[in-house]
Amino acid sequence: MTHLILYSAPDEIYIDHINRCSEKFKLIFPIWEHAVKRIFSITENNNMNSILENMVVFHDLGKLTKRWQENLDTNKKLPSHAPIGAAYLYKKFVKNDTLDDLKNAIVFAVAIHHTDSGLLGDNIERPDVQAIIDGIVGNDGKIKWSDETKTLDEKLFPEELNELTVEDLKIMARGLRTWARSGGFLEQHKKRIQASIIHHILKLCDISAASERKEYQKEDDENYYGGWLMVEEIKNYVENIRQRGI
Repeated sequence: MTHLILYSAPDEIYIDHINRCSEKFKLIFPIWEHAVKRIFSITENNNMNSILENMVVFHDLGKLTKRWQENLDTNKKLPSHAPIGAAYLYKKFVKNDTLDDLKNAIVFAVAIHHTDSGLLGDNIERPDVQAIIDGIVGNDGKIKWSDETKTLDEKLFPEELNELTVEDLKIMARGLRTWARSGGFLEQHKKRIQASIIHHILKLCDISAASERKEYQKEDDENYYGGWLMVEEIKNYVENIRQRGI
């Protein structure tokens, strides 16, 4: 199925979802800012907020591939999308500056933000191979984007994304493995905590921005458990923050 509009889920426009995620981030992050600074030993804000906003804006880039958009709302398997955003952010961070723990944790969080789909191993160990299998890579090694990406604002789809390659996925995964496994036991434990808090913030933004999706709705009164319950709790948590005006 070819869409004239880019979607992030059936009946959910991609731009709308990203804008809602950004709104949720501005609402949620003040609650977590002190904890993030403490866990990452950040004494000054510098550009911490803008770096984290990049995570929110680009976490779903993989949904803009030609194959993902074609397969949406069909019976065909959707390609794994999380590694694409992670690879772009990794490349962007390396190009603009040295990688520190915060940036590595951000990339890690994006790469695993759909581990509930059972893709953790592929996302970190072999995202390049998975991308080829999923059919989102051209013969030139570049990611095949949907034609409709040309209509997106530069802030949502930077021109440099057209140069993202399968090799960038491989480099990202290798870099994350090196970061996660480096140092002694305590250092590795610290990195797990760092990745966890950033991942938690991303999931709060992502899920609260998508709480109206059909897949997140309670099916009937006997449907006591399931994804809808987690979504409902996150939705209420974020709404309470909004009402309290923190």
